[in-house]
Amino acid sequence: MSRTSRPLYGRFARYYDLIYHALVNYEGDVDFLEEVFRRYTVKPGTILDLGCGTGNHSVPLARRGYRVTGIDRSASMIAQAKKKASRLRNPPRFARADMRTIRLGQRFEAALCLFGAFGYLLTQRDVLQALRSIRSHLEPGGLFVFEFWQGSAARPAPFQTWLDLTREGVEIVRLDESRYDPKTGRLPVEFRFFVRRGQRFLDRFTEIHTIQTYSVPEIRALLRRGKFELLGAFAATNVKKGFGPVMRKTFRVMVVARAK
Repeated sequence: MSRTSRPLYGRFARYYDLIYHALVNYEGDVDFLEEVFRRYTVKPGTILDLGCGTGNHSVPLARRGYRVTGIDRSASMIAQAKKKASRLRNPPRFARADMRTIRLGQRFEAALCLFGAFGYLLTQRDVLQALRSIRSHLEPGGLFVFEFWQGSAARPAPFQTWLDLTREGVEIVRLDESRYDPKTGRLPVEFRFFVRRGQRFLDRFTEIHTIQTYSVPEIRALLRRGKFELLGAFAATNVKKGFGPVMRKTFRVMVVARAK
């Protein structure tokens, strides 16, 4: 296993929005972020979106008047984000970058890392390097809102799921197999894609993505070492974010932290 997960998001990026716009309530996520800002009495004009993917949070935030910069390691995802934002009056700025080694020459009032992006940091060293890099790009007291996957709620290996959806005349079948390792907290997921239009196959490929899971105490300790204060941890799902308590079976956890 390599020290850091290497998500390809090459061919996957072509189909990412077709899949996840059916599964994730991005506008609801942004509603939740604005509730977080009100709850913790901040009014961020500038936001850094880490692991921004195809810009599914950056774009609606920009539409609501925030000045957003999105970064991602995947060139394919950044290309999709730029294409999506090109029609906006005040588009986000997008750049290919690694959250562990950001060099943007700018400070932000809030930073985000939503969906699965934080989990691609596979070691404590990676996490601490990223936290220090993020903190250096935040104004004093700036908020860091991010999501992690909780190991206690991971399904025993092997866990298989699938989806079959048709969007814009294209049928996408994705077969998923995850193999959670409770000793390491690692969650490798193999995605097998079959894409066709009518009777004609357009694409077929496999990608393996490895995610590191955590617990709330582990995250609190890492934040403390990275000079952040944990303000709150809340239960979340793909379709709804709120301020409910985290239980042992909560898989997605939303965290709000403040830079010290």
